[in-house]
Amino acid sequence: MKRIICALTAALMILSITACTEKSGQGKSLSYPLEASPSTLDPQYADETGAKLIINNVFEGLVRLDGEGGIIPGLAETWEVSDDGLIYTFHLQEGTEWYCPATLKKEYGDEFYDKFSSAKVTAADFVFACRRAVDPATASPLAHRLGVIENASQIGAGEKDVTSLGVTAQDDTTLIFRLAMQCPDFLTRLTESEFMPCNEEFFNEMGGRYGLTVRHIMCNGPFFISYWDPEASMTVKANRYYAGTRTVLPVSVSFVFGNDSETVNKKLASSSFSAAFLSPDEPLPSNVKVEKNVVNTVYGFIFNCSDEVLKKGDIRKGLCGSIDRSLFETEADNVYPQSGVIPESCVAGAYSYRSLVGEQTPVIEHNETEAVKRWNKGLASLETDKVTLTVLCPEEYENAVRNQIQIWQRLFGLSITVSVESASPAQIASGIKSGNFQIALGSVTAQQNDAVSFLADLSETNPFRYNSKNYRAVIERLVTVTSEEDITGGCFTAEDYLLKQGVCFPLYSKAARFVVSNDVSGIEMPGSQATVSFINAK
Repeated sequence: MKRIICALTAALMILSITACTEKSGQGKSLSYPLEASPSTLDPQYADETGAKLIINNVFEGLVRLDGEGGIIPGLAETWEVSDDGLIYTFHLQEGTEWYCPATLKKEYGDEFYDKFSSAKVTAADFVFACRRAVDPATASPLAHRLGVIENASQIGAGEKDVTSLGVTAQDDTTLIFRLAMQCPDFLTRLTESEFMPCNEEFFNEMGGRYGLTVRHIMCNGPFFISYWDPEASMTVKANRYYAGTRTVLPVSVSFVFGNDSETVNKKLASSSFSAAFLSPDEPLPSNVKVEKNVVNTVYGFIFNCSDEVLKKGDIRKGLCGSIDRSLFETEADNVYPQSGVIPESCVAGAYSYRSLVGEQTPVIEHNETEAVKRWNKGLASLETDKVTLTVLCPEEYENAVRNQIQIWQRLFGLSITVSVESASPAQIASGIKSGNFQIALGSVTAQQNDAVSFLADLSETNPFRYNSKNYRAVIERLVTVTSEEDITGGCFTAEDYLLKQGVCFPLYSKAARFVVSNDVSGIEMPGSQATVSFINAK
């Protein structure tokens, strides 16, 4: 017998009736900073945090997250899950419409506009979206999130056609997913951008430009895109055709591009921004309230593996194996000891990765005897008897770094000379991003709360400048696994490998803060940075 998971209960009906008394989009305009303009808003391809955030607000999936991270209806009114947890059947609302931008009239003509402005969102749009996401031709960086669906892995490997994917439309309003294995967080995955609907005919008409400009995208979410200047900002406005269970309160939201952390802080203080995600190192303006703390940033020694000296693994392992962790211990607020690379905020499947790994978290062993052996071996491979290094570090840790340098000098003698360069967190982050450093006491941040995505992002952005076929193979394998056990094991393998290669030495972690202006309420961030929602903001 099937388990009824969700229905529009009397409470939701009351909520909907109440919402009808308040006209959509009658609130104020809001503003929110993003580091840069999205390169694309194609939901099946976009992998940038800012792009996912915007997609979350201009598209509506089968379900969405409420302010507390719970699952609520999106386009699906009800759904059932089979007793074995492998078949999900969704029943969509009837008559929901796409929002087709009026700018299409000028480019494609009235007939084209009239056709798509009255187009309905159907189960077939979700089938096409999922097929696009797993199709190797799309090269979606998000394809692994659909790996639990029947035949998805075989399609990705080129062994089966996309039409064999376990997602089918029984009719316009009935959508069925068949999974290859149970997936406890499947409903949560359905809130992500890769599962958002895509109208196949409209997509094909765009001729490869889908999601690239305001004229080449159709939305069905709480907001639609009314303006997009990649050099400056984007404005989204309340969508009067939105069919979700919640009323859209703001009249518009402006996303302002090109903001570093210092600028964000200043504009928050002047009330130019309604909310923002503040890095752990930024001070808190007096006119904001903290809505959520997210321990998503790990700090420690980061080694530039492309440097002529530090490209030698034995040099890095010698340095790492002789780091005294106790030198960097502090009782300061918002600082937590950390020995692994993956932040506390990341999950493996449905559960916290750090909790699943527990005491088995990889740790770089402190062994000075072995460290000296490694160091000498590294010197021999460099064919030198002396190296010079520079450490970038925040001012508050300069004394601790100097004490650590004394340990290196005691162990490695005249073969090492190390200088310290004090810098701001922003300068250190810039140096790591550009590769203009040797050793930095810096940080890595999880932009998403998925451990696999974090490790894949590390492989892509590569702050360590570490080029390894072995590590790439670990990540390529990791993004294909689907069971919680395999995900946890794969993340552990990747994390352990990075530490054993001495590309970094984690020391502590800090929480970033999602803050909202004191005169604003209802902006929600139920998950990662990409889940910020403005529907209920006022």
